[in-house]
Amino acid sequence: MNVLITGGNGFIGSHLAEKLMEEGDDVVLFDRVFNDNSRGIDCRKIKADIRDYAAVKSAVSGMDAVIHFAAVSRVAWGQERPRECIETNSVGTANVLEAVRDSGNSAYVFLGSSREVYGEPESLPVNETHPKNPISIYGISKLSGEKLALSYRKYFKTKIIIFRFSNVYGSARDLPERVVPNFVISAVKNKPLKINGGSQVLDFTFLGDTIDGIIKALRAKERIEGSDFHFVTGRGTSVKELADIVLEISGSSSTLEIKSDKSFDVRKFVGDYSKAKSILGWYPKTSLEEGIKKTIEAYSRLGQ
Repeated sequence: MNVLITGGNGFIGSHLAEKLMEEGDDVVLFDRVFNDNSRGIDCRKIKADIRDYAAVKSAVSGMDAVIHFAAVSRVAWGQERPRECIETNSVGTANVLEAVRDSGNSAYVFLGSSREVYGEPESLPVNETHPKNPISIYGISKLSGEKLALSYRKYFKTKIIIFRFSNVYGSARDLPERVVPNFVISAVKNKPLKINGGSQVLDFTFLGDTIDGIIKALRAKERIEGSDFHFVTGRGTSVKELADIVLEISGSSSTLEIKSDKSFDVRKFVGDYSKAKSILGWYPKTSLEEGIKKTIEAYSRLGQ
């Protein structure tokens, strides 16, 4: 299968590329920057911006699947740089959809979205039919991308599958600003773990499980077209509990520094993966404790 991964240098995209290539797929990576994340991945790489329609149109030509992960990928960055977030996440998604439409809709579009589209949930656990009321610029931009994708499916017959991720972690390729790598790096160095709030309850999903779900969906693309899926664990863990788990497993002497939380942060999310289990046979296999242990080992090998 010919697969284009936008955001292919990223945390999830680069690991997905390696797994797909192991399984015999022809992979092309599309990203603004290629660094150590993808240096060892021997495939074609297109260095371009998702906001550049001509580059996107050229990249999707001849593809069987486009896995669209290119994004301003942190909630905080969306609040700091709202225009860039909107242009990248919303307009960038429109570029992918239009490029696929313009090429004859031969490729399936797999859209990487987020739990942030739900905002503060009305009830837990959250399934795919829950109302979507994002509270951040990032969440709004992701929901906009979803709505664009469904509109292209309705009006232009573009083939769409949507994924919603929740706090994926589990590799040293992750952004160091995100909560799990931030805690792990600090713990390994015996530096204070800085927590904004701490009472937020979130659903942390191991990278390997997430990639397994994506590949199961890719292999089943014809029968699941038009569907949306959660790749989540169904387990809620507070940020303070997460910090305690990291400290216990790492044996770190780090202390905790608790600060006020941020107004644009969702305070509670626990997802329901029953749809993915029923249709794809997917379920999370890695406990948070096991995943944190593997993450600490990954950062320790790098001497972090």
